[in-house]
Amino acid sequence: MKGELQGDRVVVSDNPSISNLYGKRSYGSIQDKKLYLNMIEAYYLCEKEKLEVYLDDRVLSAIEMVSMTNVEKDFREKYSVYKDLRDRGYIVKTGFKYGCHFRVYRNTVEEHAEYLVHSYVEHGSMEVDEIIKQARLAHSVKKKLVIALVDQENDITYLSLNWVKI
Repeated sequence: MKGELQGDRVVVSDNPSISNLYGKRSYGSIQDKKLYLNMIEAYYLCEKEKLEVYLDDRVLSAIEMVSMTNVEKDFREKYSVYKDLRDRGYIVKTGFKYGCHFRVYRNTVEEHAEYLVHSYVEHGSMEVDEIIKQARLAHSVKKKLVIALVDQENDITYLSLNWVKI
């Protein structure tokens, strides 16, 4: 499958490719009959050799593609969590609307997301106020908050936070 790097995302225009990526595993979002992939999704698909990304008729490696865009400073940690969840069979979408890194679906995006996931670097700083905000929001939208701690070897420890009434 082929995509074209446009700014900070990759655009897929071929209908069979769109059907394969979006229809089967819910990658990206569809607008104007095109599939738009964010950098994490595109990097994952390149790494899995399911997508070739072009810029001016030249195929880019996954690393070249990311180096040419404005990815977040914590891209590596977020990508590690995204990759781990996708490899486990979950559908992973951006969680920007919910103030977290990812919304995670067990089967299909037609259902409600079961989890809100926020990634942190293990032994890095985590603001307690921020985690409380995330937990409150997850509780208010009836989702489970999961904190993903990424260590130096990219191993991930998942912690689930729940409200408890005493």
